Amino acid sequence: MLPSGTRVVVSGAAVRGVMGKSVEDLYAEQPHLRTVVDFIAQNVAGLPLKCYIRRSDSDRERDTTGALPLLLRNPNPVMTGYDLIYQTLMEWCLYGRATWLVGRSSSSESGWEIRLIPTAWITSKDGSDGFSYDQLSFRPTDGAASTVSVPTSQCVMFCSYKPGEPANALSPVESLRQTLAEQMEAQEFRRGVWANAARITGYIARPAGVDWTEAGATRFREDIKNNWGRGGSRSGGTPVLEDGMTYQPVEYNAREKDWAAGVQLSREDVAAAYHINPSVIWPGSGQTYASAKDNARSLYADTLMPLLTMIAQRVNKDLLPMIGAPAAEYVEFDIRAKLQGSFEEQASALQSAVGGPWMSREEARGLMNMPAEPAGDLIVPLNVLVGGLASPNDTAPKSGYVMEPWQPAEKGHDPACGCPSCASLKSGEAPDGLKASGHPADEDVSAYESALRAFYRRQRKSVLSRIGAKSAPARKDGEPAWWDAERWDRELAEDLMDSIMAGSERAAKSALEALGIDPALYDVPRTRNFLLALARSRAAQINAVTLAQLEAAVDGEVGEDAEGSTPEGVFDKAEGSRAAQQAQSLATAIAGWSVLEASRQCAPSTAMKTWNTTSSSPRASHRRMDGETVPIDSKFSNGADWPGDSTALPVEDVANCRCEVTVTIPD
Repeated sequence: MLPSGTRVVVSGAAVRGVMGKSVEDLYAEQPHLRTVVDFIAQNVAGLPLKCYIRRSDSDRERDTTGALPLLLRNPNPVMTGYDLIYQTLMEWCLYGRATWLVGRSSSSESGWEIRLIPTAWITSKDGSDGFSYDQLSFRPTDGAASTVSVPTSQCVMFCSYKPGEPANALSPVESLRQTLAEQMEAQEFRRGVWANAARITGYIARPAGVDWTEAGATRFREDIKNNWGRGGSRSGGTPVLEDGMTYQPVEYNAREKDWAAGVQLSREDVAAAYHINPSVIWPGSGQTYASAKDNARSLYADTLMPLLTMIAQRVNKDLLPMIGAPAAEYVEFDIRAKLQGSFEEQASALQSAVGGPWMSREEARGLMNMPAEPAGDLIVPLNVLVGGLASPNDTAPKSGYVMEPWQPAEKGHDPACGCPSCASLKSGEAPDGLKASGHPADEDVSAYESALRAFYRRQRKSVLSRIGAKSAPARKDGEPAWWDAERWDRELAEDLMDSIMAGSERAAKSALEALGIDPALYDVPRTRNFLLALARSRAAQINAVTLAQLEAAVDGEVGEDAEGSTPEGVFDKAEGSRAAQQAQSLATAIAGWSVLEASRQCAPSTAMKTWNTTSSSPRASHRRMDGETVPIDSKFSNGADWPGDSTALPVEDVANCRCEVTVTIPD
């Protein structure tokens, strides 16, 4: 331990320079150092530093009017809160130390003032016991003011670690001395090459053994210079050379001098000294959106978190007692602003998690910086209680049909009535009478599954071979060169069509038998055009999912351990679970439509249809529709004509749906 009262004289900024250049010079002249340091300081300063008062372990209240938040928001007459944190991080990154001088101020709203003392101003430290100093002396480097000495008890000091000297700091720039020196030497060499080397883009070669008089050579040189040189009358044109002459281009190649490799090494070393992933600042050619998103999250969760913790804990320990802040008050950086997803992602996740509205109208208006609305604080999800949909997650169906808010019937349900209640008999039971359900036959499911697996095997061979080859540019319509949407949609529709026609006829005639109607009355050719359109629609949906999964795998957006993380894995999944699920969904949809078609062709117009869920874990929107009954020519409340109606429902509402429709001829 040093004797009490020891005085340490600081030479300059207490950080050795490189090749005669100070830290200030290095920051001004070395682009990689400046880029990394600025990046860290800007990203930390951009985070809100919020003040809270802890009421209990599970309750805290944000403080926006106390002395602490007012001081941090307006630290002195010339700085904002952003400026203070930004310059503090700049000092820490360059010198390993930053110092705040805190004092009272009669002109500030908080009654206090914070001044950042540049490390380059500090001339001496007095009263060291080996662990800390009692007094600091500083003087502006421009000599505009005399030396000022202040006790460290009036300072908030952020200090990095220096082995063997806990009272002093070690700058990260010290670790970069060799790297920066090499970079400066490389820059000096490069400037020398540009200054002294010949600057030519090519030369003219003459054939060997051909005499050339001095007069001819002089004439040729003057002709080239006056006509095709700088300012020449034919500058930019094409000269006609004499017989046997050839033009030999000379290319400048930075790789031959390892300049490009040196630049990359300098970037990586500087970034490593500050624990930054270089790809966050200098994205490589192989970086994808998914990796960039992960790098951004890692930046705040891993790289910057130690700095945020250091600043918050030092402020809580030293600044709060200085200004007399409440003992329960503390500061904390709000990193949620950077780690959280987009507003759409947050809204969807919260809405699904809480199962209901989670934001009031006034809160939403405040989020958009809009004025308060009188009597607007009632929590009402607009698309449910006003729009009439079944769930906050539901949207209006493509057909434009929107379910009206349910209203109780005044005189009992009457299908002929046009009121919202009677238009849907969901609140009551399906009428008694003969019934027929659109339940798919096992042989139909097997037929669809076999067709899908065979299609995926054929598609795998073609697509994987094209992905493995050197790909051509993407087509004008935006699809990858290795994908042919028109071909795959056409082939899959053709593969499925025979099974669809057979399954539809089987389901329709079985339904007519259950309803007591002669199956021979069913007109099969009449259904072909619609079923062909349905096959094409399903084929397009299935192939769109395959393409999306392949693009995600090619771009590396799927975790390595996840199923379908490679193009081969996408097809493994397609030939396995996807084919089985798609076959079941398609068989259910075809059976449902066929039962309705048979009833419309042959049953009386009084027939009713009912939506039935058969899965043990149906979608929430489908569960709410279980038992909903409407006239056979009407649509269900979600706008669909039958379960699996891909003409009215989005893909996510059709995929793997096992809901069935039941037709009833009332007694």
